[in-house]
Amino acid sequence: MGDDHIDIAQTAPTASAPVKDSVPATASRNKMIIIGVSAVVVIAAASLIGYFATKGNSTATPPPVSSAGVSAGTASTTSATVSASGSASTAVPQPSEHKLFGYFGADAMANGVDIVLGTLPPTNDASFYQKDLAYYCNTGYFDTINLAFLNEFGGGDNHFRITFGGFSPANYVSSGTYIYSGGRTETNGADVVTSYLNIGKDIKTCQSKGVKIVVSLGGDKISDYKYIQGDGKRYAQLFYDMFLEGTHPVRPFGPGVVLDGIELDIEKNPAYPGPSPWTPEMIDMITTLRELSPKTKLAIVPQCYLRDANYNGTDQNVGAVIPAIADKLDYVIVQYYNNPTCSYPFNFNYFEWTKLFKGKIVVGLAGDWTSAISGGFLEPGPLQAVYDEIKNDPQFHGFSVYDVSSSTPPALSKSPATYANPPPTTYSKTLKDVLSGVVVGSGFPSQAQLGATSDSQYSSRCGGTWVHANATCSNKACTDNSACGKTEQCFNYLHKC
Repeated sequence: MGDDHIDIAQTAPTASAPVKDSVPATASRNKMIIIGVSAVVVIAAASLIGYFATKGNSTATPPPVSSAGVSAGTASTTSATVSASGSASTAVPQPSEHKLFGYFGADAMANGVDIVLGTLPPTNDASFYQKDLAYYCNTGYFDTINLAFLNEFGGGDNHFRITFGGFSPANYVSSGTYIYSGGRTETNGADVVTSYLNIGKDIKTCQSKGVKIVVSLGGDKISDYKYIQGDGKRYAQLFYDMFLEGTHPVRPFGPGVVLDGIELDIEKNPAYPGPSPWTPEMIDMITTLRELSPKTKLAIVPQCYLRDANYNGTDQNVGAVIPAIADKLDYVIVQYYNNPTCSYPFNFNYFEWTKLFKGKIVVGLAGDWTSAISGGFLEPGPLQAVYDEIKNDPQFHGFSVYDVSSSTPPALSKSPATYANPPPTTYSKTLKDVLSGVVVGSGFPSQAQLGATSDSQYSSRCGGTWVHANATCSNKACTDNSACGKTEQCFNYLHKC
């Protein structure tokens, strides 16, 4: 869930650790995005007040993971559904056909993004690292966890790299990087091998609790994955042999560990603005995997953005892949953060996606404002609004969260309102609650329903994240990133100062 279409004036600085954030490919596309995000300040003033008000509400300190609590420390105190104790939940969660997916491995909890200061080096304080995989499965919140990411593969030689962040002696014993050279022998050091075998034990623990484990291929556009002719079938066979029911002398997670699925999170197109030359290989990969393993869960992860004129209302990276193998996919996860022009509250376009793909659709969300540097994190009110809008659609399959480390304690709820003393987050619980029918906030309709206004109603301000720039008019005015501090970005946002 990496590369995105973000609402900033020019290319943002890149964080050292995986941050789900990047910029459009061309200047003309940036201009189109800015126009597309055009705000509804005049027409929807009352709604906007409600939107920004959610960022400044008081917060109740949440109880432990296993107890009831509010989401991300920002439950709306103006909602009639909020109890005197501060909990936004109004009913006991019920079993739901809607599922919660979570991404594990990228360690967004410690990726270095600060609300005010911007993109900083990742922390080296192990107490802030993500916990082990079994910890997140044991919360009971997640139905599927995606291992993020197998972020390097391709080139015809069967090599690949898995990169997990935030390893420490407290959970796994080594670096999270596993490299397979393609030579059918194990070449990693003993500490790396041990770490991945321990992850394999956690995978079995998760599966014993009914949590499906899926490996995510690709990720952000800076990762070194690619396809050459033949890679689709070649890597499908390799991944089947190394991660699914096949046999191979090297099994990174252990010889008895069989993953539940594979997803393609392909977020770059080497021929932009033309058709992706990788399309035939991606089609071959999914088709071959389905032939090899009929029971394996297969998915694709597109960005929500559909307004690039070069791609006729489809995703620029995998838009041609999805319809070609739609009958072989179990679901798609559409990323609705770091993509302002197609995300709530601007132009949430879920129902456009239901026309492009007739199967199950998962709405991809961020776990915290620091996991969505360019906007899109849904606090309880907006989350409720989005759920209410789509909950009865038969294609709606649930939410995914990037990532489990930032949405689950011991992660903190980092927002402008809680910046000085952020409490432990309870966002994973809130996501599970809302999917189970619990009312977690008051919500309000998408601004897209009210039309669009002109660019002149924007304000451009420097900030560490979109939400910080949005929360104050005191930030420095800007026209591009060069006017901001070295860790800040210049965001075009909804408030006219």
